[in-house]
Amino acid sequence: MHRRAFLGKVGAAGAVGTAGCGFRAETDGDGRGTDAGGESAPGDEADDEDGDGEGADDARSEGSDRRFRVGDDGFAVSVDGGPFEAVVPRGVNLGMAKPGRFPGEAAITRAEYDRWLAWMGELNVNVVRVYTVHPPAFYRALAAYNRAHPDPIYLLHGNWIGEEHLIEAGDAFALAEEFDRSLRRVVDVVHGATTIDPEPGHASGTYDADVSDAVLGYVAGIEWPPTVVAETNRANDPGPYDGEYLSSTVDRPFERWLAERIDRAVAHEVDAYGNQRPAAFTNWVTTDPLSHPYEPFEMEDAVTVDSDAVVATDAYDAGTFAAYHVYPYYPPLLNETPEYANYVDHRGERNGYAGYLNDLVGATDHPLVVAEFGVPSSRGIAQRHVHGRDQGRHTETEQGEILAAMYEDVREVGAAGGLVFSWHDEWFKRTWNLAALSDPNRRPKWSNVQTPEQRFGLLAFDPADAVPLDGSADAWTDATAATPAGRPARFDDDTGGAHELTALRVTSDVAYLSIRLEFADLADLDWDRVNYLLTLGLTGRSGVALPHGVDAASASTDFVVRLGGPGDSRVAVHPRYDAFAYLYGAEAGLDLSRYRDPDPGAFAPIRTTIGRGYTVPPTGERVPFQSVETGTLRYGNGTPDAAEYDSLADVHVSPSTDAIEIRLPWLLLNVADPSRRRRLGDLRTGGLDEYEPFEAIDVAAASYVPAGDDGDDGGSGSAAPIDSRSTNLAHAVPGIEDGRLRTLEYVPPTWDEPAYAERLKESAEYLRETFGRYD
Repeated sequence: MHRRAFLGKVGAAGAVGTAGCGFRAETDGDGRGTDAGGESAPGDEADDEDGDGEGADDARSEGSDRRFRVGDDGFAVSVDGGPFEAVVPRGVNLGMAKPGRFPGEAAITRAEYDRWLAWMGELNVNVVRVYTVHPPAFYRALAAYNRAHPDPIYLLHGNWIGEEHLIEAGDAFALAEEFDRSLRRVVDVVHGATTIDPEPGHASGTYDADVSDAVLGYVAGIEWPPTVVAETNRANDPGPYDGEYLSSTVDRPFERWLAERIDRAVAHEVDAYGNQRPAAFTNWVTTDPLSHPYEPFEMEDAVTVDSDAVVATDAYDAGTFAAYHVYPYYPPLLNETPEYANYVDHRGERNGYAGYLNDLVGATDHPLVVAEFGVPSSRGIAQRHVHGRDQGRHTETEQGEILAAMYEDVREVGAAGGLVFSWHDEWFKRTWNLAALSDPNRRPKWSNVQTPEQRFGLLAFDPADAVPLDGSADAWTDATAATPAGRPARFDDDTGGAHELTALRVTSDVAYLSIRLEFADLADLDWDRVNYLLTLGLTGRSGVALPHGVDAASASTDFVVRLGGPGDSRVAVHPRYDAFAYLYGAEAGLDLSRYRDPDPGAFAPIRTTIGRGYTVPPTGERVPFQSVETGTLRYGNGTPDAAEYDSLADVHVSPSTDAIEIRLPWLLLNVADPSRRRRLGDLRTGGLDEYEPFEAIDVAAASYVPAGDDGDDGGSGSAAPIDSRSTNLAHAVPGIEDGRLRTLEYVPPTWDEPAYAERLKESAEYLRETFGRYD
């Protein structure tokens, strides 16, 4: 498949909310605002009241008459009264956010839905799942797609209820009426028979597209918080539910609550529209019916919500099924249970993910759909997996290989299908280990490549105005630039051209600060003979002694980038500005006195925590606090169209253009909101409660000769002395004055509407091939 790019730009901001995102996807932003009203996003046709350019007559589905049911092996469809034939979901989950907007703003346009559905079809997707009611444009687009294609995309539709709302209520029965209303609304929406008045945090408009002939089923609710399940069971008398279409078979009140909710929704569809289709509720590992003695966290195996405990009556021909969200890396039981870690899959390989799925499918009587599975292609990481399917730090190629393998696992253990999470990257999301470092109310405005939760998608939103990380010079024409004021030191070897800097260029976009170093000659670059140092200042911290024995200070430095070649390059932070040490230093066993009062020239590696430690119950084994150095820099080509494209590349060396290019994620530099130029404040005095504005970033670059050993300061890549100079720097740009690096002032632009370009990731091709094999 050819990579596709489509330049898009978000429209005016409107209401914000939390509808349409999964449990891990919630935002801690304000989540409440005034409705965006009828204003259309740029590029969206507004020929009718909902702004999608299609009227009610055109929106009506005129396809085949389909009936759906669940049999012993999974879904089946009957077309125009014919025999039932199997339908095995090869699906994706579609959220309601897009760059610049929270999901509750319901800002996705008809043109976007049309384009995305077409790409889904090309990827052999046959099911799309939504978590809540989308704008009318989605249903019109789905109806139009299915009219135009012989192989339809079916719909699994959910209804959303906020996790925090549930937790606040405690007892789910307190929200029964509200939950019933939302499920009835979903039924009316898919039949194209309702109008929803504007309400903050929700989609609204006239729903006139009848897509019921494509609705494979309903999946109610969210990943149920175990505290809510426990409180519901405690607060209510035990006993089953005996409904017309669904019943519960256990005495636990939570399953009774679920059975009644779904039963009422099915009854509404039968009474109002004369048909029925399969329905289920969302479930996940935390509330599965299995026993997990190796789970270290009590609440991850404290309660059971059993899909088999909600069953269809004889009146419910369509039937019910199980729908589980299953990721490989969390909860820890997936890593720690020996039966899973040692499970041998259909390939003859150890595969803990397949081991758990095999256990779950074997213990579940209903056909089981893995309604969410995935791994992110983020630069950052949040969880490790025993067999490498980590939450983050995967290239797009690796993401695709893992997604393909996971779908194979789903099918080979006998599950009834699977749905990838997710269709597109979602910028509004947060991850547990990095959430405190960014402004929650501005997260959708920029692309945080450090955050795994933002990078699960098959569809990427690349910065539209980004410079390519491939050595080409044309895109850097408008960058802020400086040339050196002094001449380089001269040496007796043949590497003088690599020591001599000719220019420093700086630019930025919604994801990165990008820097280009230009040289007299990089043809014979030898990392054993020349290294480079960049300094970056945001706080005004001046007179800072620089590391690596360069015997120089800087006019403004919070971060130092050392380029010593592949495997030996990293960003380091001034100890007093180290957010990891501030948040997790005590747990990590750091000597915090060295961060409060650091030695001259001391800089700390930039780390991210990926686990705060636990004890495995049966064995008593202590798994310690874990972190990774996220400041290490990876070399490669960052241009998606390049044959050697590496989506995680930070540095590109281009001898043909005598340049080295570096791109640094904003969060790596403690920037909490680049769209408004706000950074973390003084951690030692103000903590993380407030963000400080910054007007510019001070940048300098220099070359030096590495000593070839640990050097006098004990640090890797230390500089060799240069007798003819007051410092051990061979050359610098803008220059050196009285032993200090002078700096270039770069003023990043600000924005409210992020510019971005759509692009199918390399992972999409792997899924297309795998879905095609299971067609």
